[in-house]
Amino acid sequence: MADKKQQLVLSIIDFLNQSIDDGTVKQDDREGLEVAIQCIGEAFGVDPSDDKQRERLNIKPAKLQTIFDVFLKTRDKVVASPASTPSAPSADAKAKAEKHKQTGNTHMTVKKYDEAIDAYTKAIALDSANPVYYSNRAAAYASKGDHASAILDSEKAIEVDPKFVKAYSRLG
Repeated sequence: MADKKQQLVLSIIDFLNQSIDDGTVKQDDREGLEVAIQCIGEAFGVDPSDDKQRERLNIKPAKLQTIFDVFLKTRDKVVASPASTPSAPSADAKAKAEKHKQTGNTHMTVKKYDEAIDAYTKAIALDSANPVYYSNRAAAYASKGDHASAILDSEKAIEVDPKFVKAYSRLG
């Protein structure tokens, strides 16, 4: 069984258990939900009481509800406001932007995240229609622990190009 599927199943089980614990689920429905949780766990080989498995599959600090909220927010932005079409940068501006991206990539390899962010920001200033620059800057923000900025840049990359899959992965 693929770890990703089991991670999803553990996240669903945790969400359902939290819904029982916090009173979201009515008392009359608790038993049925507990049986469903047990069946889901068994079907996918996930035992939430197994600490080793939980450690291997856990997605913390993220929670399923948080991930879903980000998805909805991102999807609504993409659907509500299709990417604006900025004026196309010149070939010279694109080349300079690529050089800034490469500089940022170099900084990332040596964990100089602030310098990488600066380089990607310069690339974006020259070519704001390239989702890679936002995605790379999101990675730099995430690497230094600024997850809120990483989410914003990932969302911007998706806004620029909804088919740019890497930006979705940056959301977690």
